[in-house]
Amino acid sequence: MIKKEWYECWFDSPYYHVLYKERDEQEAQAFLDNLCTFLNPKKNATVLDVACGKGRHSLYLQKKEFIVTGFDLSPENIEYDLQFENETLSFFKHDMRELFRINYFDFVFNLFSSFGYFEKESDHAKTIYSHASALKPGGILVVDYMNAEKVKTSFVADETREVDGILFRINRRIENNKIIKTIRFNENGEDLEFEEQVRLFSKTDFENYFNQYHLKLLNTFGDYHLGKFDPVSSDRLILIATKA
Repeated sequence: MIKKEWYECWFDSPYYHVLYKERDEQEAQAFLDNLCTFLNPKKNATVLDVACGKGRHSLYLQKKEFIVTGFDLSPENIEYDLQFENETLSFFKHDMRELFRINYFDFVFNLFSSFGYFEKESDHAKTIYSHASALKPGGILVVDYMNAEKVKTSFVADETREVDGILFRINRRIENNKIIKTIRFNENGEDLEFEEQVRLFSKTDFENYFNQYHLKLLNTFGDYHLGKFDPVSSDRLILIATKA
């Protein structure tokens, strides 16, 4: 039996959605509003939502009259998303490392740190290449990532969180330039454990990828209000690049 990668197990688990159910939807929508105001996309612009999860970004973007495609590796997520499909919103099960619709999209959005999951460096490079390939010439890539420098100095090592009657015990550590989160809990008398691993990429790391695949960095922001990026204090690393 082939062992599944951590992201295949955790993102496809119902407990992932339980633990993160309290994500701030208003913050996510405000971020998309700010992006759309800044980018000023035309009505019916084609948008790809990478690692779309249960479609919260895709659904909101579609309401803004864009033609939206979301893909995700999780079969459970995509099965859920399919109920929302219509003429301007579609979903697919797809691996972000693989090519998807060449020279097709006006915008590719990779949001909420949906990057850095893989063990091999080549897989991260493939991901950026697939994003660049999906864009039309002159199209825009938006990457919303954690600010690695701030994570290194401010992460909480141990945390306990109760959600829907489940007590999650969370441990964080940095190892081999990755933030590794171990999530343990007991459900129906069974001890369960999952893991998240996300590599700590800097702005320079992304710029190196962009240069390889003919992407030009246009703007860098440090929060969801599109404030100035500061490598020490900013919560996010938001990069906007165009395809040459």
